[in-house]
Amino acid sequence: MKHFCNLISAYARAMLASFAEFGAQDTIPGLTAAADLSAAGKQYIAVRMAGANTVNIASEVGGVSGVNKMGVGVLQNLPKSGETATVAYHGLSKVRGGGAVTGNALITYNSSGMFIDAVSGDVVMGRALETATTAGEIVTALLFPPVRWSSVA
Repeated sequence: MKHFCNLISAYARAMLASFAEFGAQDTIPGLTAAADLSAAGKQYIAVRMAGANTVNIASEVGGVSGVNKMGVGVLQNLPKSGETATVAYHGLSKVRGGGAVTGNALITYNSSGMFIDAVSGDVVMGRALETATTAGEIVTALLFPPVRWSSVA
C-alpha cells in the first residue's frame, strides 16, 4: 500500500509541475493522430479535426473556409498515427511561430500549422504573450476557442 501511495504522490507532483510550466489549460479528450505527428517540429502547432476523434495539421489560411480545415487547438505531444493526441484549446500553451509573432498580438496559423500574427478575417486561436522573431521559435500564448475575427485593428 505504501508503494502505491508513493506512486500516486509522484504522479501528482509531475502533473502539478507540468501546470507550473504552462499554466492551466483545457484539452479535448479522446483524440488520436490521423497521421504521424511525431517529428520534433510538430509539437505546439495548430491541428484540425481530420475525422471522427482524429486530428491532423491545421491547414486553413487566407480566409478559406471549411469545417475540416479550421483549427481546433494546439498539439501538446508528439503522437504517431493512431496514438493519443493531446490538444489544448483554452488556457496557456506554448506555440511554434511560423515567422515573426508580435507579443500581445492576436494569432492565427499558416498552412504548416505554425503561428503567425492574425489579420482581419483570420481564424484567431489566441494571443501571443511573447515575441518570436524566427520560424520555429516557441513562445507562450493564451489560447481561446478558435473564432473567425472580423477585425484585428
